[in-house]
Amino acid sequence: MAAAWKCHQCQLSFPAEEGGRDEEEDSAALGESWYHLSASAAANAPKEHEMEQEFASIFKQMEEKRKINELVCDHLLETYPLCESCTERLLVELIAAKENATRECEMYTKEYERLKEEIHSEGASSDVDLREQIERDEEEERQLIAKVQALEEERISLRRKMGEIEQKGMLVEEMHNCYWRDYNELQLQLRSTDRDSFKRKIEAASLQLEMLNKTNVINDAFHISHNDVYGTINGFRLGSIQTQPVEWDEINAAWGQTTLLLQTLASNWDFTFPHFRLVPMGSFSRIIKRDDEKCVYDLFCASDIGLSRIFGFGSFDKGMAAFLECVRALQEHVKSIDPTFSPPYRIVEHKIEELSVKLQFNTYDKWTKALK
Repeated sequence: MAAAWKCHQCQLSFPAEEGGRDEEEDSAALGESWYHLSASAAANAPKEHEMEQEFASIFKQMEEKRKINELVCDHLLETYPLCESCTERLLVELIAAKENATRECEMYTKEYERLKEEIHSEGASSDVDLREQIERDEEEERQLIAKVQALEEERISLRRKMGEIEQKGMLVEEMHNCYWRDYNELQLQLRSTDRDSFKRKIEAASLQLEMLNKTNVINDAFHISHNDVYGTINGFRLGSIQTQPVEWDEINAAWGQTTLLLQTLASNWDFTFPHFRLVPMGSFSRIIKRDDEKCVYDLFCASDIGLSRIFGFGSFDKGMAAFLECVRALQEHVKSIDPTFSPPYRIVEHKIEELSVKLQFNTYDKWTKALK
């Protein structure tokens, strides 16, 4: 029994020999038809000798082959096997497709030629524009080169000026350093001079301080001396003799200075007299008993006593005796502090050595000698 195929397109059965060929024959027929299509396309193509025409022919053949290949792949291979009527119909479709492809190829060829002409015309104008652009670029290049040269010259000038400025800066820096060196040296000299001046001032002040320390203020304040037979304090004579009489005002002033001196010495030694209190009042100084403030003795005398001389020295004599007791008490205090102290005269009650400081029952000469 003969084999039967079924048409893939119309679904009718037909004997295998109706198809006329097996798969190998179909492939050979397909290749032959492809060759005839290619040959036909090549025969219909214009014979062009220039490079552009050859390129167009090759492009056309390639497009035809691509289109036919697509049609074959889409309609033949996918619909195999086919009956005779379907095969004829497919061939008609392929021829129509081939004609469409040919028309498209011609259209593409014309468009290609048009574009080529357009590009050629644009290329000519582009060459002119390009030359003009090149000329403009060359002119701009020349201008830029000139600017670069000017800038280079300016750079060289600036570097030269910079070198000059650096040299001036170094000179100014050296002058600055020299100035500060001189300034520091002057400051050192000035300070050295000031130091020497201060040193001399300190030495002078130290010398003066040493002199002041050696100076006895009491000796300066109370100058004690003698004038012939008289003892004197700050120039006032203490006592009187008949051959060289002294006014009582001077004697009273001398007693006021003596009282102030004794009080100053007691204060200097931080000593308080146990029995009496001195009251320095210049020419009218007094001395008061501590246990009886109403008991006041005079350390001055009236300028004229007259015939009442024997009884007129009571308060004055008691005052001089009390003063002598105060001197003795201060001597004892100083000796208790400084055992090396030795009083120049011995004092016993109202007497210095053997001379009384009282005027009553005494002579002026002895009294004056005792006060001295």
